[in-house]
Amino acid sequence: MMQVPIVCFVTFNRLGLTVKNLTALLKSTDDFELHIVDNNSTDDTWKYIRGIKDKRMKSRKRFNINYGVVYAINYVLSKRKKDQYFILIENDVCIETQDFVTKFMETMDTFQDVGLLGCARKNFFEQKGIKPKKITQKGLSYYKYDMIIGCFNCIRPEVFDYIGYWNEETYAADQDMSSRINKYTPYVTGYAASIELNQTQYISCDQCLYRKECSLINQNRTCFNIHRKNYSHDKFAESLQEKKKMYYQQLRNGKRTIYCASIHDTESMRKHYYDIKMAHDNFNFFKKNGN
Repeated sequence: MMQVPIVCFVTFNRLGLTVKNLTALLKSTDDFELHIVDNNSTDDTWKYIRGIKDKRMKSRKRFNINYGVVYAINYVLSKRKKDQYFILIENDVCIETQDFVTKFMETMDTFQDVGLLGCARKNFFEQKGIKPKKITQKGLSYYKYDMIIGCFNCIRPEVFDYIGYWNEETYAADQDMSSRINKYTPYVTGYAASIELNQTQYISCDQCLYRKECSLINQNRTCFNIHRKNYSHDKFAESLQEKKKMYYQQLRNGKRTIYCASIHDTESMRKHYYDIKMAHDNFNFFKKNGN
């Protein structure tokens, strides 16, 4: 019997979006294992998460320090069973297709060479100026493209045999994942054609589903102000190029393979090359700038 997919939902402040988007997620008619990770939010996010009741909820974890989103994703990925699909959802994604798991599986079953399917909000391709190739077979379609923005995606189990984990050494996330899959595995990447989402980035307090319970209202603060103050990914991106250069140099000289180990999986670190200095440099950046 096939395992239901594991769904990883990562939060970091912006409780207004988290409540809205998790409410939409849990309206899904599909089955899955839900794991929620909170990256040291300092609004009421963790209080809200602890109160969620749904039979599909398998774990909820709060890190007392934000070490970056890759650290959080790999924590959940380390819980994945070998034959489980892995679905990543970031907290700014509102899923409008209630049977999204079914849609992912239909597309993956039809297109056996697709290793990762992302999802794109309306007009995303036009906004980014990209023209993916639409592939159609047996009445189903997806958009083939070699760079997938990873806010909401599904990864085939067999892909992890090649790549291991998200890359903690470069911390390049979407760029790294897309590159490793397309260049070094038999699989390709693309965007799902049958799943709709929106990525509203802000809602006012009077629109928030949590407004009656929110402890920030009387403090003249909002969850979005807290998020903006601690968001440091743009600053971190400045250091990515040198890390990527080092990683691909290690690939070229045979020092390592594309398989990436994780700090959450000691066996992976024992069996595969892991530049712990590079990884800790990334963790420490977010520890210093994202808390």
